[in-house]
Amino acid sequence: MTGRPSGSVYPLLDRLERAGWVTSSWDDDAERRGPRRRMYRLTPEGAAEARRVVARAAPAPRWVPRTAQ
Repeated sequence: MTGRPSGSVYPLLDRLERAGWVTSSWDDDAERRGPRRRMYRLTPEGAAEARRVVARAAPAPRWVPRTAQ
């Protein structure tokens, strides 16, 4: 689950693609049953930005004392 309202993921992916942070293509697997899927991949710039966002959102590391040996 993303925690996003229904119908919000694809508009978000579209904005990320227009920003140059993801690319997309159609999956053309003829063996797969069902409708074609749109595949998304982070660009190098998008991956770098994702790392920055995750680093900002991650809790600060806590100091843990060593146990006596």
